[in-house]
Amino acid sequence: MYSLKMADLPEHPKKKMKRTLRDNNLALEGRGAVVTGGASGIGKAIVKKLAEEGAKVMIADFNKALGEATAKEFQREGLVVEFCFVDVTNEENIAECFEKAKKSFGNVRILVNNAALFIFGHLGPVGTGSKTKTDRNPTDQDWDRMLKTNIMGYAKCMQQACKYMIENEVDDVLYPQNRGDSVINAGCRGAIVNVGSVSSWIAQPEFVPYNATKAAILSMTKCTAKDFAKYKIRVNCVCPGTIETKASYEHMKAINLDVEEGRKAFADSCEMKRQGAPEEVASVCYFLASDLSSFMTGAHVVVDGGGTI
Repeated sequence: MYSLKMADLPEHPKKKMKRTLRDNNLALEGRGAVVTGGASGIGKAIVKKLAEEGAKVMIADFNKALGEATAKEFQREGLVVEFCFVDVTNEENIAECFEKAKKSFGNVRILVNNAALFIFGHLGPVGTGSKTKTDRNPTDQDWDRMLKTNIMGYAKCMQQACKYMIENEVDDVLYPQNRGDSVINAGCRGAIVNVGSVSSWIAQPEFVPYNATKAAILSMTKCTAKDFAKYKIRVNCVCPGTIETKASYEHMKAINLDVEEGRKAFADSCEMKRQGAPEEVASVCYFLASDLSSFMTGAHVVVDGGGTI
């Protein structure tokens, strides 16, 4: 009986394959990144995650002492992290930060907009609500600070990011198709991740100024994704729920809860019955900043333990 041998099989031409993702374990190697509000909380976790994946990260923060300390902490771990003082309400500060990142890292391929103010209140008569520190009317100064930080700050940073990202070559992230005669290039020039909130699209009591600005961030994400697509720059948004940070402790204090009471109350607001860790948000930001999300733009990803389902 004739037996089929490997030598008898028809020889197929070998395809020249390029990587579908980065060939090494450092998925962001060589990519310059700017993270606003990166000195503490969620921002600090994002800086660490991106740097661990090979990115060179600029911490952009208005807290100089904390920012420098955070940068030194990560540098001791062997990560490529620098600090630049930035007040995101100051356009000149923002421009200087991106210029420094380009000079230090050779490129700017990632922006994570994270710096934000937390100011709460409502528009009804004072004292008719919860009778806590959020039972107040936002002042004109409150609105001005919130709009300049949470909306204009994000917008100005995206504007600067685009200026530098369009100078980048498109990364080769190639996906050969089944027939072999078609290749999809999923590469881009840059990725922007805006840190929004579940407050971007749900209502909460006595949260008017905060939710208004976070809703604007979600809308800006979608609009800018449409505008930047022609440059092959992706723009997405992550929407965290209750995350245990210094800001969450301040919120607990404002509504007359100690930390343990606050942890339990906030945990009860989601299906997983706990607060999230900053690192859990950072992992999603990494996903959105990397080639893993190459076919995503204008999207928002909810990280809330099931709190809004």
